[in-house]
Amino acid sequence: MSYPTIPAYQTQANGAEKLSREHPVLDFLIDHQEAFDTGKMKTEPYTVFHVDDFVFTKSDGTVLPPGEASWKGLLEGYAPFNKHYHEGRYACIYERNGIWEMVGFANVYANLLVPGEKTKKDQSGRQWDVLVPGAFLFTCVKDPTGPKGFKVKSMTLFGDGVPVVGEMMKRGMVKAEDLVK
Repeated sequence: MSYPTIPAYQTQANGAEKLSREHPVLDFLIDHQEAFDTGKMKTEPYTVFHVDDFVFTKSDGTVLPPGEASWKGLLEGYAPFNKHYHEGRYACIYERNGIWEMVGFANVYANLLVPGEKTKKDQSGRQWDVLVPGAFLFTCVKDPTGPKGFKVKSMTLFGDGVPVVGEMMKRGMVKAEDLVK
């Protein structure tokens, strides 16, 4: 028995390699990631890279209200960090009904607001406080006002924040009793 399929573009990065920018949606999403990591995206309106009704889903499954609330919810998750870097490792992109979806895996490296020992090394040899392997699901739409003609419609984050919380506890950024409130 055959199953209906749709064409998909896949790429992976080995060692210090970067993901290919060959696919136009992935090219846009790599720019998105770089703008988010360097802080440029955080100083301009979220609508430069995202549609007005952008929806963010947290790794616990909570779907935030569209627009500004989703954008603020995404930023909240990165608030304990003074610097972060998404090291893309794999991406699969496909188009369904005029909407592009990208499932990707990345190592997310970060430095916490309170200094401490940097024990995690990225593929470029830079040292970081924490490492969280993560998966992401992006939905993108064509939009002539967006960078490279695309904008992000939704984003779902999958990651285990326990190592980050553990390191935050070691550095006195959070107390165990704060976790049960």
